[in-house]
Amino acid sequence: MPAIVSQVLSGLFWIVYGSFFEWYWHRFWMHEVRKPTEAFRGHAIVHHGLYKGDDRYFVPKEEHAQHILLKPYALPAIVVVHLPIVFFIEKHIPHTAIGGITFTILYFVIYEYMHWNMHVPRDHFVERFKWFHFLRQHHKLHHQHPQKNFCVLLPLADAVCGTMVTDQSLERRRIEREAEIAAGKLQRAGKNIKKSELAKPAPNSIAGKIAAFRADRAAKRHAWQIATVKHMVANTTMPERKLKQPQK
Repeated sequence: MPAIVSQVLSGLFWIVYGSFFEWYWHRFWMHEVRKPTEAFRGHAIVHHGLYKGDDRYFVPKEEHAQHILLKPYALPAIVVVHLPIVFFIEKHIPHTAIGGITFTILYFVIYEYMHWNMHVPRDHFVERFKWFHFLRQHHKLHHQHPQKNFCVLLPLADAVCGTMVTDQSLERRRIEREAEIAAGKLQRAGKNIKKSELAKPAPNSIAGKIAAFRADRAAKRHAWQIATVKHMVANTTMPERKLKQPQK
């Protein structure tokens, strides 16, 4: 296989991987309290605090855009973390490293550019395309439903992992839920849950002890997360959305 073909195929692989990496980091670090907690504070508290899923999603022309791009060290950190994987693949599949590194950097740069334009509409050339408006609305729905639509650039991972919603799917779900309520299915589902609780393992059994251990760990983690969020909120000075200074 020609080297250029190997590099391009490697790049395509890293683009697909990038969608799942973006989904994983966005869901489990930016929207869940984990160490380092700065990712959660900067994104879930500050970014989502500034840019809601309504008219506040956009930055008007008279406003100063802030807290949209990732930290300056994000790209170097991503590249350094993935270098061992890139070189491992290069060792077993030659002529793939350059394509892998190049497309990883391109994915990040395009991600930042797209995310900026999603929040800061300034009639850039990408705004003329329908696919961009689809991605912008996809991300806007994430600001309305923070546990959905984690991918900004390539929502492949959202589709695969079941976290993708659209205006149409939300409307269908609303209609289905109203129909279920009218038919009393939700009440019956509640009764089924109570019946399933009867099938829990005995507390003194091995399965019961494992379940109790997991429940205890989950409770402690939840308590730590709540305390950490309260501490971060109390010690975070939310920046105000500022108007641009008039030019003299």
